Amino acid sequence: MDDASARGHDAEPRPLSPVPAPAPIDGAMRSAISQTIVRIHADHYGKGATQAKTYVWDNLVVCVLRDVLTVAERTLIAADRADTVRDVRTTFQSTLEQTFRTAIERLTGRRVQSFMSQVDPANGLGVEVFVLEAADGGDAPAAA
Repeated sequence: MDDASARGHDAEPRPLSPVPAPAPIDGAMRSAISQTIVRIHADHYGKGATQAKTYVWDNLVVCVLRDVLTVAERTLIAADRADTVRDVRTTFQSTLEQTFRTAIERLTGRRVQSFMSQVDPANGLGVEVFVLEAADGGDAPAAA
């Protein structure tokens, strides 16, 4: 064997083992996401949603939460301070962003590229939105 062969310069490159694809986001996983989001809300707000449903399209995960408002938030809304509820929720959600990201990444096996959160004080609804990396580990495809 010559020196080049011994160092592997002439050898055929070995194919890389494919990285296993994350599990598909099925009904059981959507339910687990909903339960986890409600639990995070309950643990940190003192109240979780009474109903939650998670929707998934390609790399987008949206959890819709019903009856999310605390007694204090409902009191502020009755005093015509829905803006304060929105502001406090926005600040609180940015504080908890890593908690939400970590939970979704653990459940889906995919990195969260973006996290967004919003509340509708008039209707007591909230949404948690996650844009995931593509299942193959690349960037999510651009919208058509």
